[in-house]
Amino acid sequence: MEDVIPIIDLDKLGLQTAKFEDVDQTLVDRVSKELDSAFSTVGFVYLKNHGVDQELVDNLFQRSKSFFHLPEAIKETYRCGVENCDGYTGRDGEILDTSARHEIRESYDVASPNGLYPDEHAPEFRQAINDLAPPMCELTLRLLSCMALALGLDKNFFGDKHSYMFKAAEKNRTIFRTLYYPSLADTDTLAGVVRCGLHSDYGTITLLLQDDMGGLEILSQGKWFPAKPIPGTIMINLGDMMQFWTSDRYVATVHRVVVPEEEIRRRTPRQSIAFFVHPDNDVMIAPLDGSGKHQPVDALSYVKSRLIASSYK
Repeated sequence: MEDVIPIIDLDKLGLQTAKFEDVDQTLVDRVSKELDSAFSTVGFVYLKNHGVDQELVDNLFQRSKSFFHLPEAIKETYRCGVENCDGYTGRDGEILDTSARHEIRESYDVASPNGLYPDEHAPEFRQAINDLAPPMCELTLRLLSCMALALGLDKNFFGDKHSYMFKAAEKNRTIFRTLYYPSLADTDTLAGVVRCGLHSDYGTITLLLQDDMGGLEILSQGKWFPAKPIPGTIMINLGDMMQFWTSDRYVATVHRVVVPEEEIRRRTPRQSIAFFVHPDNDVMIAPLDGSGKHQPVDALSYVKSRLIASSYK
């Protein structure tokens, strides 16, 4: 059952079409239904024909790698935290699974085009992110429109609550994260070591771009399934806030990145790019059906509580 994650063909709903409003309603209805089905069961989906330029993705992989290859002392000068959401996090800097001895990965987060970038030491990193961010934002808005329609809402319901997405960190905590999982060849023992501990994402949805190394697994029906990279696709998964909003109709699926069994893959670094979409900071997340399944919470308070719980330094 390795094909537990469905593949949705966006066809002309992808960014090849200049405006969402120009897409045929029959196609919008089909994609909306398929997203609704995926998010209410497995919580993950692959998108093909999304229209995001692969050259922009490859360029960011290269530019971010140049930063992660810098000496640790330099990278630490860009360290981030709960309040200052831009910057670098090193190995064991964020613990998502408290049963793990080590979580060996590095990341660099930015929340806006004008945030903290390592311009002095990786001068092309800023431009690479700011080239990829606009299509990622536009694709996100199209997905949010489809999700709203699937739930019987106005198509702009969710989009209006993400109006500062990757525009102003003080108003929205959407995070553009580049991730680097270093080689494990020099690790003394792999007991209790993971690349990324089991967790659910915090926000609305996450758009994930992977290299070809694999390792991501999702928990579905009580079993772990590989979420293998499929060339040319973007993986989408639900976050906690959307689960709260939909009274658990949509599922924020638990996932992890495991250490490969094959030695050659353990020795090879892994990269990914995650676009963690969050509502605007002052948006109150409460069940849309009026039920009491989840207590209302404002978007900023929730994400801060999760960052603190993960020992985010």
